Amino acid sequence: MKFLNAMFLYFFVGGATTGDRMRRIGILVLIAIIAMIINVQALEYEEKPHISVSMVGSNQLSKGEEKTIILTVFNDAKRVKVEYKDEIEAGFFKNEGMLFTAYNLTLELIGNEKIKVETPAQKLPALPSMSPVTLQYIIKVADNITPGEYDLVLRISYEKIEKLKRLEIFPVQSFPEQFTTTLSRKVTDVYFMNATITNTTVYEYRFLTKEYKLEYTEEVEEVPLTFTVKEEDVKLKILNVTSDKLIGGGKGRIEVEFMNSGEKVAKDAYITLETPSGFEASALSISQPSVSTIPAMSGISGVPGVGMGGIGIGSVGMGSLGMGMPGMAPTPTSLSQAQAAYYIGDLKPGERSKAVFYVKVNVKDGGTYPLKIKAVYIDESGDLKESEAIPFGIEVKSAPEVVVKNVESKVFANAKGEVKVTLACTADLQDASVILQANPPILVLSSEYYLGDIKKGEERIAIFKVKASSEAKAVPYPAQLKLKYKTMDEYSETNPVRIGIQVNPKLEFEIEGKPVISAGTSKVVEFAIKNVGSYEVKDATARLTVVDPFSSTDDTAYIGDLKPGESATIKFRLKADSEATPKLYALNLEVKYKDPEGEWVISEPVKATIEVTPETTSYTPLAIAGIIVLVIIAALAYRRLRK
Repeated sequence: MKFLNAMFLYFFVGGATTGDRMRRIGILVLIAIIAMIINVQALEYEEKPHISVSMVGSNQLSKGEEKTIILTVFNDAKRVKVEYKDEIEAGFFKNEGMLFTAYNLTLELIGNEKIKVETPAQKLPALPSMSPVTLQYIIKVADNITPGEYDLVLRISYEKIEKLKRLEIFPVQSFPEQFTTTLSRKVTDVYFMNATITNTTVYEYRFLTKEYKLEYTEEVEEVPLTFTVKEEDVKLKILNVTSDKLIGGGKGRIEVEFMNSGEKVAKDAYITLETPSGFEASALSISQPSVSTIPAMSGISGVPGVGMGGIGIGSVGMGSLGMGMPGMAPTPTSLSQAQAAYYIGDLKPGERSKAVFYVKVNVKDGGTYPLKIKAVYIDESGDLKESEAIPFGIEVKSAPEVVVKNVESKVFANAKGEVKVTLACTADLQDASVILQANPPILVLSSEYYLGDIKKGEERIAIFKVKASSEAKAVPYPAQLKLKYKTMDEYSETNPVRIGIQVNPKLEFEIEGKPVISAGTSKVVEFAIKNVGSYEVKDATARLTVVDPFSSTDDTAYIGDLKPGESATIKFRLKADSEATPKLYALNLEVKYKDPEGEWVISEPVKATIEVTPETTSYTPLAIAGIIVLVIIAALAYRRLRK
């Protein structure tokens, strides 16, 4: 056997030059023909795999508690001494870590009648030495457990390598590991004329495993874990939580049902509610403790209105933190959480009770938010104490939002109009109304439109009266729309959404006709006026602005009602000055009318064109004067003849 060992060391491990390799090749071929089968005896090594367990965190438990315990599992095996049968076995276990590894682990935490283990057995394929693993187990403590120490057992089964039972290897193979080139010459051979170049290749001979079989032994360990169930003076256990459908920005009611799972009576107790930032809590007690039963104390955290003079109790029970008790100054606090208190009186061990709180949700985002309750009470010694705060969660839906489907505008510049908005909401709302806000040149005349109760996704129409100033352009102007709705005894508002209110062009009129008037004359001029707008005007009157060289005794003309596209004739009496320059003149004409809202509106001026012609010479007066002279001469002649 020693001979074989020497052969293996020579052929499999040793390096060789090119010349040596040629000399050994024959022997290697013979060895390669036969596959080697080695039967190995049990190997010996110290400090075999062994499992140790430690607990992370406290081992304290409470009645009725469900707790996750964390265990660290550690394989403390280490290499001290290993004895191999031969070099082949040593080569197989070249990675000695496999000897000190525990395999196929099953770790089961076993409970008892009072402490139940809810996590099933956990399995690990391997646990190397010095590589700890963390495991978690959930345990449930009974409500009626007696305070004291309790042992749970962690049962660990695993396997470790006992021996290499069988090993079959392939023929030895060589692998080039290093190649070097050497140049040699004599000192006198300056020009390397007779230099010698030697190439050397170093080979490593290895055996490859074809088949092997390991024998394992199973180990079972039981590790005791000691837990202490502490005695609770007063401890709250939450049994049920019910709440209204809380939504962001709203207000709702929360009812918490709980029991005293502790060992002592909580006298004159009240329940405080702690809420996160963005929540405001209040409560109304159904009964009150006697002031004389509450000692004067201070320094108890979370106790509303506790001061050096004791606790003040009002006629409506406890108030909210930061407001203090009736008749007492508020106690300064650095807490960022709001608290409210609900009085329940005496609470015996195992007894159930309820507390009702009202919560204002000032956050907009939906989700589950954490709250806590605890009891503040008088113990059997007359001292004021508080229990551990117990957390629970409430579901809050996202704040409702306005979804604008359509905006229809019948608003004209310099006139009142109507804006019709089709909208929906993302949640059910009660007693809701829509509020419209805008800035100049848009004036909102009716800013709130009542909707009543609306359902999620239901489309509703809101109508608003607005007015656009005379400076308004024919463009859409921004406005804001939001919903106002009732939550319990107060109103909340959604975030505003932006909409556009389109201002339509001003109503326009067209003038047709070009009357002619001579300088120095007076006459009635006529025009045709046409409504080229989009709505009917009523009780319209046209007014002509008369300027030099014109004057008028009648510069207004009644039109009446005029629908879109209709025309009417209007007449004015004008006199042109005798010195008026003959040419075309344009006078401003305005129309005063009632819009569809019944409001008086004055239109933008339009131009009325009038042509002035030169003054004409009239012979009629001269003819009349001549006739008069002739009549006088004839009369005088007739009188002379009669004489």
